[in-house]
Amino acid sequence: MVAVLLIIAYNLIQHCQKGGKYNNMSNTKNPLSAQYDLETDLAVIGCGFAGCMAAIAAARSGIRTLAVEEAGYPGGSMTGMGTGPMMTFHAGKTQVIRGLAEELVQRLTARGYSPGHTIDATGFTYSVTPFSSEGLKVILEEMMLESGVRLLYHTSIIGCEILNGQLTNLTAFSCGQQFPIHAVLYLDATGDGDLLSMAGIPTVSGRDGDHANQPMTMNFRVSGVDTERIRSVMQEKPELFPCLLPKAGIERDAVRLSVSGFTPLIRQAVANGELDIDRDLVLCFETNTKNEYIINMSRINGENPLDPESLTRAEIEGRRQAWTILRFLKAHVPGFENAEMLFTGPNVGIRSSRRLAGLYTLTADDLLSNRMFDDRIAIFGYPIDIHSPDGSGLVSRFLEWGHVYSIPYRCLLNNTCRNVLTAGRNISCTFEAQASTRLSPCCAAIGQAAGTAAALAISGKCLPDQIDVSELQANLISNGAYLDDAVYPDEHCSRQH
Repeated sequence: MVAVLLIIAYNLIQHCQKGGKYNNMSNTKNPLSAQYDLETDLAVIGCGFAGCMAAIAAARSGIRTLAVEEAGYPGGSMTGMGTGPMMTFHAGKTQVIRGLAEELVQRLTARGYSPGHTIDATGFTYSVTPFSSEGLKVILEEMMLESGVRLLYHTSIIGCEILNGQLTNLTAFSCGQQFPIHAVLYLDATGDGDLLSMAGIPTVSGRDGDHANQPMTMNFRVSGVDTERIRSVMQEKPELFPCLLPKAGIERDAVRLSVSGFTPLIRQAVANGELDIDRDLVLCFETNTKNEYIINMSRINGENPLDPESLTRAEIEGRRQAWTILRFLKAHVPGFENAEMLFTGPNVGIRSSRRLAGLYTLTADDLLSNRMFDDRIAIFGYPIDIHSPDGSGLVSRFLEWGHVYSIPYRCLLNNTCRNVLTAGRNISCTFEAQASTRLSPCCAAIGQAAGTAAALAISGKCLPDQIDVSELQANLISNGAYLDDAVYPDEHCSRQH
């Protein structure tokens, strides 16, 4: 009898290791065994903007695609951290983020979930794209399901197995159970590079020297803001909005308002002891819903986004700061007198953490010199925007007006575990460069490229670093991506800051 039981146990283990349905000898107690065959061509870990675009691109190319997400919805920072709006799809008047990301915006607009692209009334960049976070969840899910993506929510990756320099399977955890995921290729779109770290793929975190990351922020959303009152102040006292000064009046053309200013009011509140936030300006963005704003002001310095206890402290401190900031806004900032809290977060926002140490590391000089790589897979034009780990200030370095930079395919690849790609803010770049590439439209373009590359590798029965990059670029362009190497500075002088 013992021998028989041992044989049964051995066969069950072999079945699981070969990618068969997970089975704990009781289908009635384990619904996973009846519903999921977790064997796929591409496993995308993380359903943020990059992960969703990668999964859609891969599935539309005809490969079996599984997308795994810890939360119960897609969208990453834009739905789970209160981040918004998307910025920026443009460089000057040229739209450089297109393809799947633009398809998403068009779907959002058609359903009334977004007013579309509008001018950035802060004067910091070219355009912003407000959206309904609830509508974004729905459209992302529709696009993934229509494309044939297999979605798996409420699932964490807790282990992996490496054999001969390749990742062979993942151990997932959900609903109190562990089960394997087998794929040919894997994509880390976690933002924090969790899969990279777990697989032993080299990563870096923070800036050189002390490895400090940008401060975290607990965004929160309020209703009841008097937008027209704020517009009036912007026109009557433009000196309160330094970024707007060179382009005074553009706020009149903004379909939804973006605000960056009121610094003297903050300084006075700090001096009076009313505000204990290490912040230097009021930064807020009107959402798809008029007179509803995302407040991006809390500043949580000194905490580590990769340490669970530190991350917990950041969540707690962020919520405390949110209510402190709201009291300040209601008391002192014109237009916010009747503002009411809708919700915080729900999770603290993380600007920077782990980054891949890949085949090429994108640098600030690459961005500022408008470098066009032969293996470019995305074009972007947002400035370097570092929220200082040391205090309240911003360190911003701007490209010339209308200028762009490119992201090479090599930034998605590594030579440690070659069947793993990365997409999103955890690609291979320096701390300074990541302060631009982390923006959601850029992550979307990178995601589309990563999913397309994975499909080419699967169909060609090769590794991602062996595909024909010119074929990848042609595929991206045929699906709407922008990879032009020309610069179109549509104004005659450099931007003033």
